Amino acid sequence: MGKKILICCNAYPPHFIGGAELVAHAQAKELQRRGFDICIFAGDPSGSGRRHSIRKELYEGLTVHRICLTHEDYDYHFVNFFNHIAEEYFKKLLRIFSPDIVHFHNIIGLSVGLIHIAKSHGIKTVLTLHDHWGFCFKNTLIKKDNEICQAFTRCSECMPVIPGENNLNLPIRMRQDYLAMQLEDVDAFISPSQYLADAYIRAGVPPEKMHVIWNGLEVNRFANIKKKTDPSGCIRFTFIGYFGKHKGIQILLDALNYLDLCQNFRINLVGSGELHDQYKTDILEKDLTEQVTFWGRIEKIDDAYAETDVFILPSIWPENQPVSITEAMAAGIPVIASNCGGIPELIEHGKTGLLFESGNARDLAIKMSKFIEEPTDIRLFGERAFEKIKTDTLENQTIKIIELYNKIPNTKAKISVDNMIIVCEGRHIDPICVDAMKLFSKLDSRKILFLMSDWLYDDQLKTGKLIWIVGDCEGKSAVDLGLNYNLPLLVPEMKQELKNLCVQFNCGLFYRDRLDAAYSIHYLLNNEQERTVMIKNGVRAQDSLQDKAIWK
Repeated sequence: MGKKILICCNAYPPHFIGGAELVAHAQAKELQRRGFDICIFAGDPSGSGRRHSIRKELYEGLTVHRICLTHEDYDYHFVNFFNHIAEEYFKKLLRIFSPDIVHFHNIIGLSVGLIHIAKSHGIKTVLTLHDHWGFCFKNTLIKKDNEICQAFTRCSECMPVIPGENNLNLPIRMRQDYLAMQLEDVDAFISPSQYLADAYIRAGVPPEKMHVIWNGLEVNRFANIKKKTDPSGCIRFTFIGYFGKHKGIQILLDALNYLDLCQNFRINLVGSGELHDQYKTDILEKDLTEQVTFWGRIEKIDDAYAETDVFILPSIWPENQPVSITEAMAAGIPVIASNCGGIPELIEHGKTGLLFESGNARDLAIKMSKFIEEPTDIRLFGERAFEKIKTDTLENQTIKIIELYNKIPNTKAKISVDNMIIVCEGRHIDPICVDAMKLFSKLDSRKILFLMSDWLYDDQLKTGKLIWIVGDCEGKSAVDLGLNYNLPLLVPEMKQELKNLCVQFNCGLFYRDRLDAAYSIHYLLNNEQERTVMIKNGVRAQDSLQDKAIWK
């Protein structure tokens, strides 16, 4: 097996967002220790440079190429899954570094198109899953009413269109279509939990490509943390993580309503995020500063575990395999956490920790009371937690990953024959076309992918079935694109020069409303003979483009 591995992640230490980046960095260091030549390509959310500028640096002995990303690059209200600049730099990096394997982690913001680029170079591709970004634009599956979504094809219920920069007005299904196509180029998926593996399989990932490998960690590091005892015997409950709604901190704070505040306990909140100030204000207004301490972000997380008796993770979203839980267990700390996602795979209720009903503050308070009233259980539960996690070392995990690398065959990208690609062209998408896509899904249940032309590479464009003009565009360049790739045209009636071209040469169809557009697509996909005639006629149409008079 080759020894050169390129690791890609949309953020990376020391500028990082969550556990995924820590996992990526830990894997990179361990692979390097084992003799692999490692290079990192990562997004940089620190704001330390001009948007999409590139810098190369050495971080803890690893070469890291960082592309500066801003809020718009990560935010799901924008097209955060495609980044042309990132892709162009990635191509250069492939030429310079020439990796044998590209191992992806979270890449929303960086560009999901990196997967196809790597595979088209004949490079092995591996993707470690950390959350639900592959089929949920929010990552969390949380709907507006805090209900957990169970329908992977109904994203439009939460957000029908992506507004995007310059009012792109992109139907959310186009995100789903694009990601589905890119994920086909992944050779092997790694999921740290069975829960997340099953979720992606239900969303369409082939089961034979899925491999469950727990995240490894530096067990000895956390096991050697020296605990600081509280002189007053106070039971210290600690949350460590991002201060966002999905993490359920509000549930923890609400649990105080069901606890006897005269009991000897304290809550430590460690981290930062958009709701930090709101939580802090609420605690001040409710005069709960004696019970709740805000630590902010800390450089050495060991310090927080040293002053923790019981770890709490009250997430309201189905977590994968939270790094904070595994760290706490390695430190011999019992955990109270929500009974959702992959968490129950980590915590044995009543043995290594306690599970409570997700979103139920009263139930959380009951579980906290158990340790407050029976503090002698803390040590016993902590010892059992350590025993469960002690073999899940970074070394053992890396061995399993290397074994997986070795099993992957060397193959180039191959566009699935099951995919029927509708190539869309336009600076924004007209509402008529948005409605036509919705209508079309009722006409045809096959796997139809609606994709913008600039997201696609040569081999992908060649497999297209037609080019659909969905909004304002440069008419001649759009027609050139379609005819160069042997695609019949579907154009709006109001674009007179395009309509005339289709009528004169019979190289495409025109539409006047959403019904016309939907049925025209259906007709072209189901009449291959007519589509073939239009493609042949397109050759004559292309010759006519030399006559500038056609473009008034």
